[in-house]
Amino acid sequence: TSDNITIDWGVSPGVYIITVIETDLNGCQGVPVTVDVTVIPLPTATIATSQTACLGSVIPDLFAIGANVTWYDDVALTNQVGVGNNFATGQTAVGFYTYYVTESLNGCEGTSVPVTLEIYAIPSAPTVVSQTACLGSVIPDLTAIGTTLTWYSDAGLITVVGNGSIFATGQTAAGVYTYYVSETDVNGCESAGALVTLEIYTLPTSPVTANESACEGSTIPDLTAT
Repeated sequence: TSDNITIDWGVSPGVYIITVIETDLNGCQGVPVTVDVTVIPLPTATIATSQTACLGSVIPDLFAIGANVTWYDDVALTNQVGVGNNFATGQTAVGFYTYYVTESLNGCEGTSVPVTLEIYAIPSAPTVVSQTACLGSVIPDLTAIGTTLTWYSDAGLITVVGNGSIFATGQTAAGVYTYYVSETDVNGCESAGALVTLEIYTLPTSPVTANESACEGSTIPDLTAT
């Protein structure tokens, strides 16, 4: 009976028809006017992929499948931080970051889906013990204390030469041998390499000596070596 109404369309999309008739002061009705109202369904929730990364590595973008994707950093969807299927968070510090992503269809925004980025801290380098030995003696193994240890022959941690807490170098010649050992934690993050050395010393030359002789009853000389 008024010039405006509010209609609850429920959750059923489709085409609805509204008919409105005007009645003047004399009680005469005008020609009915129909209005077609199309109720558009909300898009389904987008499919999003959460990501993890180790501190200092390349931080991956977040990704969502859908059309007209919008990213927010709050569950109320009031603070938009990005659009498009890929979203570069810009985060570089250790932490757990939550975002909310929606898909829009025909101007209708669907429900949000939470998607996370977790940046893990790097584990500390393992504790190591360097070793020394004399040429020709038993050459000791190198040891390190830590979890999931990997041994390398280069500071760039490229060439793997061993795994585990004990590493037999196989070296037998005199020299200084340098290795690097890292620890990898349960998140798959690898520490910096701890430097550890094995030094095999050369043997000294034999001393120079002089034989001595003496007569019984005389002063007996000492033996000497240089």
